[in-house]
Amino acid sequence: MAVEYKRLAALRPASTSEAELYAVPSNSEIIANLTIVNQTGSSATFRVAQTDAVGAAASEDWLAYDEPLAAYSRMVIPITAKNPETVRIQSGTADAISFLLSGMLKT
Repeated sequence: MAVEYKRLAALRPASTSEAELYAVPSNSEIIANLTIVNQTGSSATFRVAQTDAVGAAASEDWLAYDEPLAAYSRMVIPITAKNPETVRIQSGTADAISFLLSGMLKT
């Protein structure tokens, strides 16, 4: 099994819609950190979900839901997932919050 440490995905949503940040590749798993950064001078909210498969998050999938994030601050959430799981995100304010997933990919 190969192990690679790297940036897995990054997104700064231009809308407030739920979006897929990362889908774990076939026959793989990740041990990673999701860093969430508010890049604006105002408080904002965000959501993070880990789903069983590709598609919109169900009510039981949310790790953080309308979590407040102060101006110019960050939060880190540890994530472990394997195929076919996905990491989904949503920002309460368009173009305000960035999401960066980095860590270990085992294939």
